[in-house]
Amino acid sequence: MKTNDTLPENLKQMVDALSIEQAVPLGDMEGTPVLAVKIADENESFIKEGGLMCELKASVFNIDFGEDTIALCFAQVRLNKSPNMIYTAAYDLNIEKQYEDCYSLLNMKKYGLLVATSKVHEFIAFENTFEAEFDPRTVIKHAKETASSYTHDKYVEVSYALKSQARSAADLWTYLNQLAPFEKSWYARMNMGKSNA
Repeated sequence: MKTNDTLPENLKQMVDALSIEQAVPLGDMEGTPVLAVKIADENESFIKEGGLMCELKASVFNIDFGEDTIALCFAQVRLNKSPNMIYTAAYDLNIEKQYEDCYSLLNMKKYGLLVATSKVHEFIAFENTFEAEFDPRTVIKHAKETASSYTHDKYVEVSYALKSQARSAADLWTYLNQLAPFEKSWYARMNMGKSNA
C-alpha cells in the first residue's frame, strides 16, 4: 500500500476526480488490463490487509438510435460481493482504443485493479476462472461489426440514458443483468427513441 502522492501526476489527478461508482480503464500494464476504482476511505483496510475478492462481468449492447446503431459495453466489477462496491466502466466500441481496451479486459483470464481511497492505493492482480459457452470478445466484435458509423456524442447520449435508469451502482448491476443476462451471452439489441429536442 502506497500513498497517492507517489502516483504519477496524471493518475493522482484521475484518482482525485474518480467517483466511488466509476471504473476507469488504464489500458494494459505489463500485458495485464487494468481498471482504476476508488473505494470509500473507511474501507482502507481492504487495501491494507488484502483479501479483496472481485467479480467481473460485461453487458454488451447494440442500440438502434434514430438512423444509427450504437455499439457499447459496460464492464462492471464488484468487490467482496458488496452492493456498495460496484464500479462501472463504459466503452464506445466504435473508438478503436476503447474497443482494444475492452477486448483485452474481456479475455477474462487476468486483470488488475488500481484500488484507491482518497489517500492510499494498491495495484492488485486477479486471476479469473471464466466458464461459459461464449467468448465475450466475440460478443463485442459482433456488436462493433453490427454498428453504423455514428458520432461519439450519440454514444454519450445512449450510454447516459441507460445508466440513468438506475438509482445506484447496485441498481445498475441488476438492471444490466436483466437487459443482457449471462444466458444471452451478456448481449442485447434494443431500440431507443430519439428525442426531437
